[in-house]
Amino acid sequence: MSLLDLRQFSAELIGRRNKAALLLTPNLAEQRSYAAQITAAVDGFHLDVLDLFQSDESLTTRLASFSMDDLFTLIGAHKDQRFLVVSGIEFLLAAWLSQGQPKEVKRTLCHQIELWENQPAFLLVTHHDPVFADYEPQRHRGGHIVIEMSQTLALE
Repeated sequence: MSLLDLRQFSAELIGRRNKAALLLTPNLAEQRSYAAQITAAVDGFHLDVLDLFQSDESLTTRLASFSMDDLFTLIGAHKDQRFLVVSGIEFLLAAWLSQGQPKEVKRTLCHQIELWENQPAFLLVTHHDPVFADYEPQRHRGGHIVIEMSQTLALE
């Protein structure tokens, strides 16, 4: 299998019906810098959800009730951006996992990413997880929905 060029892939994502994908990174500590690298390489906008929550008290007060749908609404509010690189969702994921069946929560997130057909197109960068990695698209089988960082070309 050939390596995926994220620059080319992001341009394709903007033009395809399903406009979102999940990129799994092996190292949580380097995730933010990698997301910033991708953002620069694809001329996108980096939305770090953790930073956003830390800087916006109205979001912080809603943390306990902030749902997956709220995350997608937050992403959709950036319609003025051509392409988003979203990172820093692990704290939300931890909250969602504590409120439901972990495998089901993870599959639901993947499914919602697969069905995203709105603006902006986005790449959600998160820590590697076997449930995410094993996700099989149900509707949009023609393009990548879940990508392992190890399957991508270096961005230098």
